[in-house]
Amino acid sequence: MCTAVTPLDPNSTVTGCSCYQPAKNDPALFLNHQFFDFRTLANQSFASNLTPPALIDNSQDDTFEPLTSPFFGKGFFGDYFAPASWNKSASPGSPIRMHNSQQNIYLSEWLALLFIPLLGAAWLTVSSSVARDTLDSPVHLTLRTNRLTSFQSTSNLETLETDFLHASIRVRARVSGPPGACAGIFTYYSDDQESDIEILTRDDRSIMRATNQPGVDPEGTVIPEASTQVVIPARGSEANGSWTDWNEYQLDWLPGRSEWFINGVSKLNKTYGVPTEASNFQIRMWSDGGAWTGNMSVGGLATLDLEWIDIVYNTTRDAPEGSCEKVCTVENVATDPVPQVAGAKMGAARIGVLSASVLGAFWTGFALFF
Repeated sequence: MCTAVTPLDPNSTVTGCSCYQPAKNDPALFLNHQFFDFRTLANQSFASNLTPPALIDNSQDDTFEPLTSPFFGKGFFGDYFAPASWNKSASPGSPIRMHNSQQNIYLSEWLALLFIPLLGAAWLTVSSSVARDTLDSPVHLTLRTNRLTSFQSTSNLETLETDFLHASIRVRARVSGPPGACAGIFTYYSDDQESDIEILTRDDRSIMRATNQPGVDPEGTVIPEASTQVVIPARGSEANGSWTDWNEYQLDWLPGRSEWFINGVSKLNKTYGVPTEASNFQIRMWSDGGAWTGNMSVGGLATLDLEWIDIVYNTTRDAPEGSCEKVCTVENVATDPVPQVAGAKMGAARIGVLSASVLGAFWTGFALFF
């Protein structure tokens, strides 16, 4: 059974899509689609005051701070994503206590960035590229993490749906902050069944990490093929891109293969550690002082901003064989939130991945028909 897209823009509707493709001619087909566009929220009543909430302080280590906006409660977004409230104690490999707080998840606008240096984060500046990217879409979702003397205040959003079994996940995002934080966008079942897009603020700003877990073997030895450094493509005359700019990151989780894209360009395929268990989808901004994230200095603050989230996926509840009466592509939903009809009736088709020959025959027939 397929679910129609329900964009945040209430004026956008689509009917009749039976299956979804991440892009035209993509061999993967999915039955479900969700698109969350935070840019459309500027005129909503709850977006009238988007000043960032106060930073967590040393006395707030119980994680029970209230939601920062009714947007995160019941409704289209709140019925799909929920802020996590779990904590993690310090350990030899993770020396800093970690506390997730709802106060670190909020809607913000680009003008608010001008005032963040006044809070002590002098490293965050509003460059011309940041201003250029956000003037036309001032509202976005922000997750943050900040370091206190006795713990790290962190943030984590996760889907209430825990039954994803293969998906194509895209976000338009940027990261800012000093060394010691990790921005994670990932599917998760367990520490050994996880696939990640990760940005480490200790890395060069041109680097994204593409990771399938586990990253270490039972003896603690690093598994080289688990995590790969991917260079963000250049923008304009720059030598390389930067995670401080807005970029589109995509993770395709397919049977036996993971593929990562940046700004629509395929950057890496990986067959190691591809998850096989039904999972949820999470977005996290965190640090635990360990070897992976590094240890953020006290007073440090890092943020992950997202303009939109686009997900096409299957679940274990979906029939493995189905009839795609109408195939729609979500390739351009960032500029047009209505998926575009990509083709007519295909008949019975394997939901998940079609062979290249089957899909090629479909597109040839479709082109001849029109």
